[in-house]
Amino acid sequence: MPRLLAAVLITCYLTALLNAQASKEEGPAGQTVAAPAAKTQFPLDAFPEFSAVMVGSVMPSDDRESYIYRSGKLLRNSGPEGHNFVITDLTTKETYGVSAPGCIHDRRPYFRAMPFSFAGPDLTVQRTTSGQETVDGYRCKIEDVTLSAKRFMNPIKLRLWEAEDLQGFPVKVVFLRGIQRSPEIHYKNVVLGPQDPTLFIYPKTCEKSLGYNAKGAGVTPGAKKPTDAPPAPPN
Repeated sequence: MPRLLAAVLITCYLTALLNAQASKEEGPAGQTVAAPAAKTQFPLDAFPEFSAVMVGSVMPSDDRESYIYRSGKLLRNSGPEGHNFVITDLTTKETYGVSAPGCIHDRRPYFRAMPFSFAGPDLTVQRTTSGQETVDGYRCKIEDVTLSAKRFMNPIKLRLWEAEDLQGFPVKVVFLRGIQRSPEIHYKNVVLGPQDPTLFIYPKTCEKSLGYNAKGAGVTPGAKKPTDAPPAPPN
């Protein structure tokens, strides 16, 4: 449970770091960056139901694998020890870390919920198509996305490789932050469609992230125990 607490608390640091760093403009080698597309929808809003194996995160040089599931406004990630899990509400941005001893609640999104957690009604989106490339066996359209909102200290810039065979789901995401090695995420074993609703059950009352009760206080008495997430099925 202490490791789960540390993982939830790190969201504050990572979010601040991501927002504070200025993004650097860059384009794929040999490609001419086109004019911004007319669409202004956040691309990831088009995938309200899916499961996948997530490789990497917003943390640079992170190559760890974890399961990720989305059902509407709820996003589930594997916890730091594999047998725990974390639910992020993409509407309120709140996070619930669940393990056998109890549950922890934080008002910030879990760092592995990024970039899906960037969504929101206050978001201004600029989208630019900048070429095509094959990634992990998928023919992809490359799209640069700039996100602006009052909650961001600086605009956030992403590059998405959107797979044609997966209805445009991004199998690769790079955070363009003007550092030597930009954080990168790959999504594999992507399955689009409705998810098992029992994967998104969590206690409605949890310990606050500023404290921890070793006896597991904060778990709602009689609450249905969430089931362990099965591996994401292969394509």
